[in-house]
Amino acid sequence: MEIIKESIMVCVHYGPHGQRLIQRGSELARKLQAPLVVLTVDSAGENEYNPEKQLYLSGWEKQTKDAGGLFLYRKCNGKKTAQVIVETAQENKVTQIVLGQSSQTLWQEITRGNFINDLMELVGTIDLHIVAVQRYPELLEQTHERGFTAYLVKKGDRYILMEEPAGSEGTKGTFFREFDTDFNTGLFKVVNNGEAQYLKIVQNEWVKPQ
Repeated sequence: MEIIKESIMVCVHYGPHGQRLIQRGSELARKLQAPLVVLTVDSAGENEYNPEKQLYLSGWEKQTKDAGGLFLYRKCNGKKTAQVIVETAQENKVTQIVLGQSSQTLWQEITRGNFINDLMELVGTIDLHIVAVQRYPELLEQTHERGFTAYLVKKGDRYILMEEPAGSEGTKGTFFREFDTDFNTGLFKVVNNGEAQYLKIVQNEWVKPQ
């Protein structure tokens, strides 16, 4: 009977959960004495540049290399994200894929549409581990500075982060700035009907889910 050599691939999408998913995949790879691959798939246009995303990529690459793994960056180039993931897994003889699914709307490329269904149809004999990533309050102290009171103020079609309210359009909340950034980039917490929501802020502006 042929013994199948395990190989682990972790899929990360830009946001605060990537570090925790890589840790999970690294632990699994160590237990199985298996090689580790970390993949991020970019669906952005060719000319789009996001300095915040580059910070995430640099951090993930270092974390992956420190764990003895291989970090890969792939563009969709017209393909579905699920297809790119499976093709990369097959190229690297991966036997297990680890990815996260969150109830938050910030991880749009992974959670919207029928991504999981698409992936399950394509993976074949590859095992799929869908990790319920931890909620933001449990991650904030590791990835963000201590929160302070701030306001989201509507200006035209945009919502701008401000330290003081400006008119009746201001929404009060708590802003958590990401570590290692010179800009007001992070998460803005608002509470509606007793439930906390976390809005993504990039350089003082709310990035609305697409």
